[in-house]
Amino acid sequence: MKLARYCLLLIGSVLVAACGDDDNTEPPAELTPFEQTHYLNLQWSASTDDSIEQQYLLIEPLLLRDRIVTAGRDGTLNVYALEDGKELAEIKLGIPLSGGVGGTEDVWLVGSRNGELIAVSSSEDILWRTRVPSEILARPVVYGGKVVIVRTADGQVLGLDLKTGKINWNFSEAIPALTLRGSSPPVLSRTHFYTGLENGRMIAMSPIDGEVAWDIAITVPEGRSEIQRLVDIDGRSELYGRVLYAASYHGRIAALDVTRGQILWARAFSSNTGVSVSTEAVYSSDDRSHVWALDRNNGATLWKQDKLQARGLTRPVIFQDFLVVGDLQGYIHVMSRYDGRFVARAEVDSDGILVPPIVDGDRLLVLSRGGYLASYTIEKSAVYTDEELFD
Repeated sequence: MKLARYCLLLIGSVLVAACGDDDNTEPPAELTPFEQTHYLNLQWSASTDDSIEQQYLLIEPLLLRDRIVTAGRDGTLNVYALEDGKELAEIKLGIPLSGGVGGTEDVWLVGSRNGELIAVSSSEDILWRTRVPSEILARPVVYGGKVVIVRTADGQVLGLDLKTGKINWNFSEAIPALTLRGSSPPVLSRTHFYTGLENGRMIAMSPIDGEVAWDIAITVPEGRSEIQRLVDIDGRSELYGRVLYAASYHGRIAALDVTRGQILWARAFSSNTGVSVSTEAVYSSDDRSHVWALDRNNGATLWKQDKLQARGLTRPVIFQDFLVVGDLQGYIHVMSRYDGRFVARAEVDSDGILVPPIVDGDRLLVLSRGGYLASYTIEKSAVYTDEELFD
């Protein structure tokens, strides 16, 4: 049962390949030329020690006021200046990491494959190390500058003291026999936090004592096989006002009223990447690598972009008037967020991109799975076709 539960389920775009067998994976769509009205202007780049090799690990960096902290599976943290990409620090922790970097300006938090949470100060000192029940796959989050909230791969949610690392409370939920390799990072509000579970449910909890305020099924498992019944909420959910937007794998995308704990609307959808939300729309890439824009108020389709099928897309992120996704072949694709048409494209790193691009004002930061970190701005260009990308 443990082997089945934790085996790597690598999401292509239409196939869940159990334990590394990807013989039947659909080939990625060929990229075709388009009229490129904008271009991605490289500001700086850095080759970090933060490679994850071929593992499916979403080790997201921590964006700070003037720095970015990255991490690699080998246990190295690297700190870079946002202005010019200069390396400011390298911290070797000596243990394999599995979750993204969380924390504050002063305290950085990382989780390991062997079930350890580590707090590192901005002066590069290790403040504490705390053993947790199992591997940490989602970045830790900090509530109110005092409480660290952690998800572990065995279905537990923990609340720890930021200063000491002491575990103050824990919540445990039975998880299905087979799950995707990942965990939904908690989403904070003023009084609660919200997190999606491996059984397709979303819960609201108190960060102070772990009390559950409500528990809602986004989707219900269906099908005969364990793979058909996978309904994880693995990707990022997003809070907009009092409405929480979330998507599950093999299930639904939904809008929830967090004050009443009720679903406002839901529709069939399958995604393990999560959502991004604007005033008008909810954006997500589905399990076929189609990018969708849905009406935020009722879930109706505004547009769909299907020309990146099976390219293993990241969660789409909103950048100015655009929507940006990375893919497993290392390209960044920029679309209009109003109609989904392509406006720019750039090849970042052939090792591929798993971590969604990070927006910092007018800057777009991209980290490849090979540890290449790059900063871009988007500029207008004379309209031309990008056929040179395919020579």
